[in-house]
Amino acid sequence: IGSTDQEGTEDDLVALYAGDQLDTFDAAVLPDADMEDIDPAALGDYRQLRRAINPDAEELSWSDEDLLRALGCARRDDGRLKPTVAGIVLFGTAPALRRCFPMMRIDYIRVPGRQWVEDPDHRFDTLEIRAPLLTAIRRATNTVRDELIQSFALPEGALAREDEPTLPLRVIREAVVNAVMHRSYRIHGAIQIIRYANRLEIRNPGHSIKAEEQ
Repeated sequence: IGSTDQEGTEDDLVALYAGDQLDTFDAAVLPDADMEDIDPAALGDYRQLRRAINPDAEELSWSDEDLLRALGCARRDDGRLKPTVAGIVLFGTAPALRRCFPMMRIDYIRVPGRQWVEDPDHRFDTLEIRAPLLTAIRRATNTVRDELIQSFALPEGALAREDEPTLPLRVIREAVVNAVMHRSYRIHGAIQIIRYANRLEIRNPGHSIKAEEQ
């Protein structure tokens, strides 16, 4: 970019100081975590979702240990198998998530009206979603969907009505998944899904390469 001054973001500084490390952040072993911090139910959830996509996937027959190692969610450290950052974020138990990543959560915030603060005495209601990523994505998507206005439809020949949210479920899911994928897990902060009277805003921690106005 030539001889110009560029303001460094927090992500830039972390990458600068960690430049001599060979491991990526998500593959790093957490010192204060062990395999007991992996939730078997979260692993079962992953297997179920994978089976729905490809029932013949070879990794479905692997043990939990082999599966975690293949996904980069566990590594051997001093002869012991230990979970990585990715392992805790994807499959960690509730105590492990709160201990290792206290701000790794999704906040669903209901704001009355169309502005951030309209009533100083009743600003907003917040629902915290703190769970392994696959579970958190599903909970957040369902929470948004359940609170949207439903449109009524009665297809020709059908005996029962069908209620559809004003926003398609795939749109909601895509927005939530993008926020989870593109947030920075190096810095503290929660993903915020803010529901106003006329719109949804989703904010995730980190630095965007595109200006907010765009």
